[in-house]
Amino acid sequence: MARRRRSAEEARGEILDAAEALLLADGPEAVRIRAVAEAVGISHPGVLHHFGSVDQLLEALHRRAGRRLREELLASIPTDASPEAIGAAVASAFERLRDPREGRLLAWLVATGRDPFPPEEEHGLEVVAQALHGQRGPDTELDETRYVVMLGLLAMYGDALVGDGVRRRVGLDEDAGAGFRPWLLRLLGRELQGR
Repeated sequence: MARRRRSAEEARGEILDAAEALLLADGPEAVRIRAVAEAVGISHPGVLHHFGSVDQLLEALHRRAGRRLREELLASIPTDASPEAIGAAVASAFERLRDPREGRLLAWLVATGRDPFPPEEEHGLEVVAQALHGQRGPDTELDETRYVVMLGLLAMYGDALVGDGVRRRVGLDEDAGAGFRPWLLRLLGRELQGR
């Protein structure tokens, strides 16, 4: 196969795309330097040149997933704080996490001890909390907004990972997930409205 010239940034992006595709298709064991190199059409040393090791490649994949989550959450924050707009934003985030591909990526991050959220030094979730807090009334405490963000994300991640099993064990049927999400959205919306 003829190799094509790429900038370092393009090569890194393609390597991460290939690693993520392998991870989502066949699990973390499938993310091997040779397999990634073959998928991208570069040499094994070429992947190592950009990432150093499979562990560093997986760490870069983790950081990219966290950044993507932060950017999508920030993009979904409405310009007005109406319950409907907030509900639509949270529903969009919920649907993204319910995607089986995202669920697998999330499960891998959690199972390997990696924090699925944006890197702490980038203040990823703090930026989201600050953006939401800016839409609340002046009498609200920032920590209350942080609690709402925390509750929403924990509920969404938990639902993506173990929601079906938990629903069965508390006596809800398979379709109860469709009811849980709107209920949670109403709860979060009320909290963000300070009601």
